[in-house]
Amino acid sequence: SHLELNGNTQLQVEFSAGRRHVRLNAGEVMFSVAHDSNRPFVVDTAQGSVVVTGTRFDVRLDPASTRVAVEQGSVRVQGKGDSPAQLSAGQGSHIDAQGLVAAPYAVNTGAMTAWRQGKLVFDNATLAEVVAETSRYRRQTLRVAPGKVARLRLSGTFSANDTDALLRALPSILPVAIKAHEDGSSEIIAK
Repeated sequence: SHLELNGNTQLQVEFSAGRRHVRLNAGEVMFSVAHDSNRPFVVDTAQGSVVVTGTRFDVRLDPASTRVAVEQGSVRVQGKGDSPAQLSAGQGSHIDAQGLVAAPYAVNTGAMTAWRQGKLVFDNATLAEVVAETSRYRRQTLRVAPGKVARLRLSGTFSANDTDALLRALPSILPVAIKAHEDGSSEIIAK
């Protein structure tokens, strides 16, 4: 089995003769799991778990949810309730803060896992979502002004290795400006 970690990821791995267990405490991981029906592979998060015997899938833990996307094979997503979701390739689901699992839905796994190629892909994302994702790749703090600016929407592909280029491009795409602070942080504000 192979794990690819995204930025700001924290996990614990415990493999034994009868079970393969990963506890995802923060971040995002792309799992390529070797098939072994005698040793289930389980990924636990604060909201629930993902059970698989062999597949390629992505799990992302955010403060209020766990998102799962399947690239190949199938997984079972289990929350705290009685309604698990069975996902196959090209499908995703999420577990909300209350442990409820969403019904399977179609996902673009290529866009969702573009971080593996050093890309940030946004499809009609709010600036608040853009800032949250971009911040994973920055040393300096990045903020967005609350309200209308945070709700502006952005679509595009940017380099995770050069988030300053994204900040330089924003004012030509949206009605915003980038304000640099003395402490090295930046804030996206209205023009």
